Amino acid sequence: MGLEKIDVQQFHVWSDEWVGEGDWLDAIQKLKEQGKIRNFGVSINDYQPENAIRLIETSVVDTVQVVYNIFEQTPEDQLFPACQQHQVGVIVRVALDEGGLTGQITPETRFAEGDFRGRYFRGDRKLWVYERVQKIVADLGISLEQMAETALRYVLSHDAVSTVIPGMRSVKNVERNCRLGDGRGLPRKVVGQLKAHRWARNFYQ
Repeated sequence: MGLEKIDVQQFHVWSDEWVGEGDWLDAIQKLKEQGKIRNFGVSINDYQPENAIRLIETSVVDTVQVVYNIFEQTPEDQLFPACQQHQVGVIVRVALDEGGLTGQITPETRFAEGDFRGRYFRGDRKLWVYERVQKIVADLGISLEQMAETALRYVLSHDAVSTVIPGMRSVKNVERNCRLGDGRGLPRKVVGQLKAHRWARNFYQ
């Protein structure tokens, strides 16, 4: 990799059943002692934010990566408070709900063969997302063009969140997302309004 040290090494999946099992923790501690990694984290399984609480409570993890967005607000319930209590960094993924929260997904949207979004938005799910995004736009009095920025700033508004990994498919997306690095969140009133748009569902089932 051409690096003297990796800033964050993450397990791609995690199960709290592994706490105290195997010799993985010894390996992580050895890598830190050798100066090969600075921090260790886990990528929490999709839509299972509570599945890393025990690990966080052991204080052996520095970061967690989790699905969190306007629809998927479950991490706010138990995961984020635990991370704040134990000073664990939070890396957010799927902040735009695989494009659903950009306002660009409509019932007529078609995906290329092999594009995983074809399964993610299968059946009536494009219609469901479209209708819910329209409600958000009406509730906040914003335009569809402001949806992506609103969705990203919602994620960044939570004090537990350290950073976000948004998908970027164009130069325009990159430029927009880089502008959001100014650290500004949404006004509290707007964050409060968006709480009502929580949507308990799992697109992988």
